[in-house]
Amino acid sequence: MTSYLRFSILSAAALAFLAVPLPDISAEPTGDPAVQAHLLKGDELAAQGKYGSARDEYKKAVELQRQRGELPAEALRRIAYSYFYQERFQAAGHTLVSLAEEAATYGDIATEVWALADAAWLAGVNGNWQMVEKHVARVEKLLTSPYLPDEIKAKVRQQRLASIESGEFLALTP
Repeated sequence: MTSYLRFSILSAAALAFLAVPLPDISAEPTGDPAVQAHLLKGDELAAQGKYGSARDEYKKAVELQRQRGELPAEALRRIAYSYFYQERFQAAGHTLVSLAEEAATYGDIATEVWALADAAWLAGVNGNWQMVEKHVARVEKLLTSPYLPDEIKAKVRQQRLASIESGEFLALTP
């Protein structure tokens, strides 16, 4: 596959992956200027293709938020994106699984379900079908929770599980 075609496919998949922000995250940054500065600096570096340096900034935001007792959902998602853009799908997936586990300790089921659904999608990109099944099974259990709004349940089913079932990511599979 030519590098241009692979980049085009990767870009299209990235748009699908990034198109679904985590809804109603209860543990968003509290407006701490230091956290915001690290996120913005990381975004600037990522836009320049300096993903390792961007991750360093995002990790600083993660640490600050953890020190404040906050769930660093957005910073961890950005770390996952930076891995995704480097085609390090397994690392991106591991980051999302870690986010899901941390979200569970905060009782943030919306963040947990989205992170696991995205991790399942990335496992499919990476060709790890066992992990896809494992994550999807956990997502399906979470979708039965009465504490998860119906709107989020529907979006996860339509925007992630349907794309996993259709195999839309197969063009990216290494």
